[in-house]
Amino acid sequence: MAKSLGEELSAALSNITALIIKTDSKRERTQLTRQQAKIAGQLQVFVDKVVDEALPEYEEATEALKAANTEAEAAKKKLDKVASSIKKFATAVDKLESLAETVS
Repeated sequence: MAKSLGEELSAALSNITALIIKTDSKRERTQLTRQQAKIAGQLQVFVDKVVDEALPEYEEATEALKAANTEAEAAKKKLDKVASSIKKFATAVDKLESLAETVS
């Protein structure tokens, strides 16, 4: 069975991230990072055009991701905050799942 565009986009971002981590070539890492940014940018466009911002789950998912990203930025500066970041992302994932159920 064929995967959906969303599944393929998610897999592509994961695979590119793995390649970025594994490659020793600065040139290849730069190319992969650019490709990753382009795919992520297109994903943002799709979400912004397709998902109704008026849904309460949209607001909840957005706020949960905002909190997780804020925590991740702090974690970059202080590695002991990684566990807290994981919890925030888990909450964000729960909210995203709720949103996905609402729009599907």
